Amino acid sequence: MPESPLVIFDLTGAFAMFRKFYTNSSSLSYPFPPRTTLAGLIAGLLGYERDSYSEDLGSGQCEIAVSVRVPVRRVMQTVNYVMTEGNVWTKNAGGFDGSAGGIQTPVEWVFPALGETRLRYRIFVHHRDSAFAKRLSDTLLDGSHVYPPYLGMSECLGGAEHVATLRDWNLSVKDNEVPVSTVLPSAAISGSPRLEAGTQIVKERTAFALGSDRKLLSIGDVLYERNCNPITARIGRPIFEAAYESNGRELREFGVFLG
Repeated sequence: MPESPLVIFDLTGAFAMFRKFYTNSSSLSYPFPPRTTLAGLIAGLLGYERDSYSEDLGSGQCEIAVSVRVPVRRVMQTVNYVMTEGNVWTKNAGGFDGSAGGIQTPVEWVFPALGETRLRYRIFVHHRDSAFAKRLSDTLLDGSHVYPPYLGMSECLGGAEHVATLRDWNLSVKDNEVPVSTVLPSAAISGSPRLEAGTQIVKERTAFALGSDRKLLSIGDVLYERNCNPITARIGRPIFEAAYESNGRELREFGVFLG
């Protein structure tokens, strides 16, 4: 059993936009927050300044996993942006407000599936420093976060709901197939996942780590099940096991940390 606790919380919101790192003119979104987004979110909750948390929340100190709890749908819409970079304001470059005028950009938004009211992502956080874990847990419990949580963009306001802080949890390598409920790094799978009727496994390429200068340090492929079902497979790296209560239900879940 690890020495520091496992902190579990839900990230919720009406809609989201988790921009893919390799898109350019069109802003495409992941269906779930990547690890780098979650590190920034946690840093914001605790009041870290921009680009000051890469060490404390890097993969060497902090392990993060995410589980998609509500199926999602993605919708492409054109958004009007106003060009305000550089010194266009002083040049009165064309817009009635002194800006360079509007720019129309296609943006892919993430919404909950029809019939659902809010997005919900369950976040699992293990930090090697027990004091950090306690600080995060206390912040989530009393709602005393420094910066408000949002889902990828500041326009997508969200909420962070404490679920559990587990002292008694397990992290180990399993010899048999395990139903993994979190987004799963494809490199962690030994062989192929089990495919059953109705299973829809999607692969996405995401960023795992950023440096203090916001340059990519690590990227990789991850898998998730579109209908929020576990992915059953033989895993070649440590798996965490968490037993906890949520909304009156006793849950026992397996997951793999990203990175």
